[in-house]
Amino acid sequence: MKNIVTGILIISAIVIVFRTQDDVKHDNKTHINYWFVAGKKDDIPYSALQFNKSQDSIYVECTPIPWNEHEKKLLTSILSESPPDVVMLVSTVPKWAARRALVNLDAALVDPDFDSTQFYETLWEEMHYDGSVYAVPCYTASYAFFYNKDIFKEAGLDPEKPPKTWEELKEYSKKITLKNKGKLSRIGYIPNYGNLETSFVMALELGAEFKNSAGKKVNLTDTKVIKAFNEELELFNGNSVEEVNAFMGSFGYGSQHGFISGKIGMMILDNTFIDQIKLYNPELNYGVAEIPAFEGTGTKSSTGSWWYAIPRGAKNKKAAWEFIKYCVRNDVQLEESLSMEQSLFPANVKTASSQEFLKEHFAMGIFDKQMQNTKSKVIFPLIHDVFWREFSMARERILYKKQTPYDALKQAEKTIQSNLDRAIEYDNYVQSKLPFENFK
Repeated sequence: MKNIVTGILIISAIVIVFRTQDDVKHDNKTHINYWFVAGKKDDIPYSALQFNKSQDSIYVECTPIPWNEHEKKLLTSILSESPPDVVMLVSTVPKWAARRALVNLDAALVDPDFDSTQFYETLWEEMHYDGSVYAVPCYTASYAFFYNKDIFKEAGLDPEKPPKTWEELKEYSKKITLKNKGKLSRIGYIPNYGNLETSFVMALELGAEFKNSAGKKVNLTDTKVIKAFNEELELFNGNSVEEVNAFMGSFGYGSQHGFISGKIGMMILDNTFIDQIKLYNPELNYGVAEIPAFEGTGTKSSTGSWWYAIPRGAKNKKAAWEFIKYCVRNDVQLEESLSMEQSLFPANVKTASSQEFLKEHFAMGIFDKQMQNTKSKVIFPLIHDVFWREFSMARERILYKKQTPYDALKQAEKTIQSNLDRAIEYDNYVQSKLPFENFK
């Protein structure tokens, strides 16, 4: 890693490139390069098209980059002093800011036309690194509790009364679960099926912090975290993990998804799953509610963010900032959200709570409410991937009863702490060798 920093310093010292303030082409417009991570489609983003139509001084040139190559391409462009002016990414902001790959936006935030309170608080917090802002959130995914109303009726449950507590969920799950010749044929709830970890949600609801106030000491053995894992184990309702996993082997994608196919009655899913239901089982009779909580605690969720940033060495910072401001405006986010084939959830609170957005689906109000009770999954920004790798491995050892929750979490805590210490040491080294680039 030190070689990367050394490389940046050598290039900065040797290569002197004289540039004009703005890259003005023959049409007298400032042309800015916008890189965005693309999926199967490489369509020009709606916001870029509309921005180009909305004014005549800046023109956005769009370049899609594949997810599996975006990190290499962007870092290479920065090292070669030919970065884009704007990027839209989805990985953790501190990971990029710590590498000095992004421009510090603190000076841009004094802009009277920009209001950071327009974003969900959790998403705005994710844009920070070491007390400064390096990106602006644009989209996210909001999680809520999905349940099959027809299965509820068949199990003798009120389809208009989803479980509000984890204890109620356990009882509902028992009534929904069916076995045929001793093997599961339907199940109420599976804690380890889906993208949002039940144990993590439970820990958040119980008030677990996972670290000390300075963010330098790992605390996975917090009693609240241990309680969350014990509570998750109880949600299997006496079925072994092996038995449940064997049943999950019959699940697939699309119409074979566990919830869409009616093999599982309740799940925590994100707002984009609505599109999957429309596509693969439009007749599915389902409801969406707040994620269950413990008695005396409020519901909690977790998510991450797509975000805009200005890479280090960008030629047209001011023009890039104008484009970013435009993209996260309430009216633009609303128009873009409604035009998407897959419904990403807007980071702008006004957009998500507007009548135009809410009427798109009966559950949007629930997703908005969950976003207001959301905590970030970014616990240790410098070692985000390490944390979640070790958390997941500890969870597996607990679920398979290889270790007690305390022993599994203690083992994970030790590994995470070791990695965190090294990451902090390296970050201090980088800070001593390479300053941040500020917006100006």
